[in-house]
Amino acid sequence: VDTIQRFLACSKGSKYQHMYHLAILTGMRRSQLTGLKWENVDFTTRLIYLKKTKSGESQVIPISEEARPVVVRRLHLRNEVCPETPWVFFHATAASKSEVGGDRIKDVTKTFQTACKPAGIDDFHIHDLRHTAASWLVMEGVPLLEVSRLLGHKSITQTERYAHLAPESSRALVGVLEGKANSSS
Repeated sequence: VDTIQRFLACSKGSKYQHMYHLAILTGMRRSQLTGLKWENVDFTTRLIYLKKTKSGESQVIPISEEARPVVVRRLHLRNEVCPETPWVFFHATAASKSEVGGDRIKDVTKTFQTACKPAGIDDFHIHDLRHTAASWLVMEGVPLLEVSRLLGHKSITQTERYAHLAPESSRALVGVLEGKANSSS
């Protein structure tokens, strides 16, 4: 938790700070964030609709109370800088080989590493924000199947790598069995 807080604090002011924050709040993949279009964001239902995911399935991501202001700030930035862009995460100024701003952000590796340096974080990648989101959910007792659905894993086997983070959940399950065994004897 401390590492993530340090990272988010050091990424403030970064042109990608909103992307990093939304990644940790939703568990979305980098490609989902960089490919996110406004047509897929529904403020009324507070949902993000992902049409193509890594698993080939469509996916729905809820916009939490904390994630909503992040998305709203992006909308305000879009309205100020480049109202025609379809992208949620776009270059506010013209990218190379382009004459206008609004192009989709495609690569965040260099700026991500730049944000890690002042936080004193080594060997940390944007995908680790997704892993952190999954880990936090499991540590809070969210069932693996639900975490799997949110992350859009094709199989729960992918999500099981986080199972070791929920020992209290297993302890509670054993308690249920103990109660049943005692009542039947």
